[in-house]
Amino acid sequence: MSKQRPNDKSRQPKPPPRCKAILLCERTIIEAGSGSVSLIAAFDRFEFSHFPSLSRAFEIYLLLIDGIGRYDLVVEIYDLRDGTILGRLPPIEIEWPERLARMTIIIPIAPIPLDHAGEYDIVVFADGQEIDRLKFSAIDLGAERDAAAEED
Repeated sequence: MSKQRPNDKSRQPKPPPRCKAILLCERTIIEAGSGSVSLIAAFDRFEFSHFPSLSRAFEIYLLLIDGIGRYDLVVEIYDLRDGTILGRLPPIEIEWPERLARMTIIIPIAPIPLDHAGEYDIVVFADGQEIDRLKFSAIDLGAERDAAAEED
């Protein structure tokens, strides 16, 4: 019977990449020559006059570092009120060209049905390991307007 040495890293799963930035924006532009990134209209909330509503389409901007080889990225969107998954994107395969490289990933998101005002999470996984999450809000402008009218 062979024993694995404590410092034998060959059997340990590779670490996931680290996320240095995760943002929601209306649009992202990457300059062809310089590689400079322009984020257009970054946000952390959707505003609606009623619910249920459908969000607008948007993009997730990710800046990842410290990757090793190939990963499957998966994005899930959660309703934090009850923990249900509203959506899960198919895996996006990424390949790290070298250990010190930084990866800019832009993920387009189709409109999401949101049934109520509240908090939601976007969670990013690499090979099944969570690497980051971002909370966003859905605001009921009708309820805010009604509350302001009651105060007057």
